[in-house]
Amino acid sequence: MLAEEDDYYLELLKKHLEGTLSLEERDALHILIKDDPNRAFFLSYLNGHQADDEARIKAEIIYEKTQPNDLYLKASTPNKPFIIRKIWKKYRYIAAAACVACLLSLLWFTDKYHSPVEASEEWEQIVADKGERKFFRMSDGTEIWLNSESTLRIKKGYGKKHRIIDLKGEAYFSVAKNKELPLHVHALGNEIEVLGTVFNVRAYPEEKKMATSLVEGSVKLHVDGIHGKRDYAMNPGDKVEIPNKQIVKQQIKAPFRNDAASSRIVADDVDYKKISAENEEVSELMWINNKLVFNDDPLEYMVKKMERWYNRTIVIENDRLKEESFSGVFQERNCEQVLDLLQQTGGKFKYKVENGIIYLK
Repeated sequence: MLAEEDDYYLELLKKHLEGTLSLEERDALHILIKDDPNRAFFLSYLNGHQADDEARIKAEIIYEKTQPNDLYLKASTPNKPFIIRKIWKKYRYIAAAACVACLLSLLWFTDKYHSPVEASEEWEQIVADKGERKFFRMSDGTEIWLNSESTLRIKKGYGKKHRIIDLKGEAYFSVAKNKELPLHVHALGNEIEVLGTVFNVRAYPEEKKMATSLVEGSVKLHVDGIHGKRDYAMNPGDKVEIPNKQIVKQQIKAPFRNDAASSRIVADDVDYKKISAENEEVSELMWINNKLVFNDDPLEYMVKKMERWYNRTIVIENDRLKEESFSGVFQERNCEQVLDLLQQTGGKFKYKVENGIIYLK
């Protein structure tokens, strides 16, 4: 289905829920659902004709496939389509981008409707591919958003014997309180320990640093250093960046350097900052609202974020561009629109698209 048609379909659904459909728009809605059983089912669900859990899960899947890239997109021009806030308010489980999620360790969806999960002997695994962002609720009530190209592993027995998970990539956590079972998040060889709090972790293996941003509550960071793990306390508003030890090891090539030296660098180079905000929104959390954020980032880093965000391949042909930096918040539907805006705001580069690959020069 064309994106424009999907936008129009969602806009008609909004008017249908509000009772403001004109006769012409009603006819248009009937035409749009006539040959599409998924759209017909979704309308039936919104009308209350399908009310069981299986129907809700199916409706969530249909909405996830139909939704625009930005769930909270507002019209910036009179002709620009916008997302249906009416549906978000009345059917919030549908509007959550990946609320096709499960009560891990307790409830799993049927094979027909469950989210992609890979099982091992000790762990359950959830993957968000490039271009995806997933939301799910754990069995203990903890809510998690998983960003593009990220993997979350949940150790079996979660919520009963322990609360241990492993993250590769980026995730937002709103942790349910449980004094008996603190949550332990393992990422890039480090550990985050919490009882009940709201925080974000960015820990991509290929990036130079792991960043933890605390919004509410308190967090303990256990960093693996030369003399074992060192503890760092975090308060609300803190952002702590820790060097990626694997990358540090790769960069230390001098013969007198060794693993102990790289561990010392990691232990001694923990950087405390304050989380940034834009229009009263925490920049580090904007991605869960489908907002792509750059904060004086070099183009080489931005390109990697855009590749994940839009599921595209981008090649920088001119090395001099890699360190050119930009800031901004973007809600555009495709990568080319972001690049166009960067050019309009002073970006000194050109791009071309060949066989789906974007080349910057």
